[in-house]
Parts: sequence; structure tokens; C-alpha cells
Amino acid sequence: MNKRRLTFGARKALAVIGSLEAKLFRSSQESKLTPKALRKQDRLILEAVDGKRSAREAILASGLDYEIGLHSIAWLVQTGFLYSSETLKRYLEHQADRLALFVDLFSDVEHDADFWENEIDSILKETGELNDALPGLSWEGITPHISEPFPAPEAIREYFLQLFISLYDKAEEIFGSEAVLAKRILLDVRPQP
Repeated sequence: MNKRRLTFGARKALAVIGSLEAKLFRSSQESKLTPKALRKQDRLILEAVDGKRSAREAILASGLDYEIGLHSIAWLVQTGFLYSSETLKRYLEHQADRLALFVDLFSDVEHDADFWENEIDSILKETGELNDALPGLSWEGITPHISEPFPAPEAIREYFLQLFISLYDKAEEIFGSEAVLAKRILLDVRPQP
């Protein structure tokens, strides 16, 4: 695909998807969404997505024009019908940044980065919902990594929600609720990817 030929709209759609080589997956929420809102090209893309094909391969398999296929995939990703490996990786990077900021905000002489790394490990091991809850998610210190099989975005969001609730509870035990609330605002107002 010649990048010079991409229109502004196609570039914007590509930014939503991540890259043409990003694998596409159907959302587990697809049945809850309204398929009546789908256009013909959206249905063709959905039929072409099997969890093994990249965005480029799905467009080719659907038989659609390149730019129409890109716009359709971007719309399906934004509305929750599809997700891509690239969007999951961006979301995970955002969560890794939030964890790093959490550690920076809540570290002191007694509770340094190693303390919080150990605390995250113990939360993951002790909490049944978080222990081995997501295949494809691994940890290196306080940095999460993702690989195939990619979990659904809803599962990742729930996973990190539970992890941060547990971390905030531990921080409240140590620093008190008022100190945690003030610092928590800094974490929660950051824009989501």
C-alpha cells in the first residue's frame, strides 16, 4: 500500500487499528452489540476476521477497496465489534505507565519500588480472580506484557481494575485514605488510549 496515496481519513483509521499487520479479533461483546447497525462492508469485514488474519488480510479476504476496508475496521474497533493486537498493546502500555506512576506517587523510604513490586506479586498470587486469569498476560517486575492468545479487552480492563483496587486498598492501609485520594486523582484523570 502506497503511503502517499493514503487519504487523511485512511491515515486516521490506521491510527485506530494500529498497523496493517495487527491481528484482528472478534469481541466477546459482539452478541450484545446491535448487528442491525452494520453496513454491508462491516459485515464482510466481520466475516473475514477469524483471529488469525491481519487487518491487511481481512481487507483482502473481504474483497473491499483498501480505504473502505480500513474505515470499516476502524469503525468496528471503535464500536467494540473488533479489537486488534496493537490496540491491546497500547492499552497495556497505558496500564504499565499507570503502575509506574502509582509506584512513584506512593513510594517513600519504607515503601520503595521493590516493596510495590512484591505487593503486586502477592496480590496476583492471593487474589483468585487475578491469579492466572488472563492467558497471554505475563509480568516482568511491574511491567505487564501480552502475547498470544490475546485476551479480550473487557477481561484486561476488569483485570487492571481489580489490581488497582487492591493496590489502593494497600496504599490506604499505609498512608491513610485522604493521602491516597489526593494522589489517586492524579492517576485517574490521565487520558485513556
